[in-house]
Amino acid sequence: MDYSIQSKIGRTINEINIGDTASFGKTFTEADVYQFTGIVGNFNPTHLNKEFAKKTPSGKQTVPQMLVAGLVSKILGTQYPGNGTVHVAQELEFLLPVFMGDTIEATVEVTKIDGKRNRVWFDLKCINHDGDVVLTGETEIIPPCSLEEDDQ
Repeated sequence: MDYSIQSKIGRTINEINIGDTASFGKTFTEADVYQFTGIVGNFNPTHLNKEFAKKTPSGKQTVPQMLVAGLVSKILGTQYPGNGTVHVAQELEFLLPVFMGDTIEATVEVTKIDGKRNRVWFDLKCINHDGDVVLTGETEIIPPCSLEEDDQ
């Protein structure tokens, strides 16, 4: 399949404004955790073993923190700015554990734009279904260039 024909380029630097936001929510399942841990090789028993997890501070199995952070990547790479976005840097603080069955809403907000360097910074936040903030941070991205800019 030729994705270049079917994919529309995301928002360019000229289409992004300070204060713009985008969000995405997901309920994490046991299947999500097993697939992620298998892909990255993180077989920490706090994620995979109920008996082991009972002895941890959270008392039950947790969703890998980087899987939760992946919601931010989903937003930036497919929604806002969207196709063609490249992550440059990301700083995260994990505040609370996320458990299988939790619904997490990730939100990004544009805080800084550097048009000369074609860079955009976002504050990010993930909130669980109880309204608790489970993750905060900042990310820097390079938004896509317009096809016209590529032709010059």
